[in-house]
Parts: sequence; structure tokens; C-alpha cells
Amino acid sequence: MQIFSREWFDALISKVQTDEVFQKKAVGFDSHLHFKVLKDHKGKLDNDVEFGLWVPDGKPSWYGNKSASEVDIFLEGKAGTYVEVFKGKKNVVMALTMGAVKLKKGSLTKLTGNLGAVNRFIEIVGTIA
Repeated sequence: MQIFSREWFDALISKVQTDEVFQKKAVGFDSHLHFKVLKDHKGKLDNDVEFGLWVPDGKPSWYGNKSASEVDIFLEGKAGTYVEVFKGKKNVVMALTMGAVKLKKGSLTKLTGNLGAVNRFIEIVGTIA
């Protein structure tokens, strides 16, 4: 399954919606979380992809673009950077503070304050083939 494809996204949302650990860790996060993944040869992505979900339970979720005004947290980065973060090769907080992943909207404090949920989300992504 190709990372960032619709099939990959559907598998991700299915796991988020059934992962009790994530949902417990994400209590109080309560945000529409949106990712914009920029095309990148390193990440083997030929076109920009966008997707998002409501945290903690993944309902609603969407595959496609949303404007920043429609979401609470908007993250943007190259596909290769996201792949490194999702595989655990790059720390998400470092990626954010170094600007490899840009926080286009939202609060870094809210993300770091919910690091347990963020890290569990990354673990879930890593389980999808």
C-alpha cells in the first residue's frame, strides 16, 4: 500500500477509530487536525496530498484539502519529512521546531501538551504497510 494514498488513509482512520490507547491519550485534544503533504522525490510522492481527522476519535475525517479556517491545527511538510517522522527516524517536536514540518495554524503548546496522543498517532501510522 502506498503511503499517503486514499487506501493508506482509510486504513489509518480505521485504526485510529478503533485504537483505545490513542483515544484515551487524546482526551481533551479536541481538534480538527489537518496534514498537507508536499510532493517530494525523497518521499516518493508526485502530487501534494491533504487529509485530516477529528481528534480523538477520527470522526469526521477527510481526504482532500481544507482551508485553514476550517481546521484547528494545520501541519505542512514534504512527504520525505513526514515519512521520517512516521517511521520514527525523526522526532516530531524537532521537525516542528526546526521548521521541517510547519505549523501553519494552531498552537505548538497544544501539540506538545498532547504529546502522548501525537506519539501514539505516529505509532499507529507506522503499523500501516
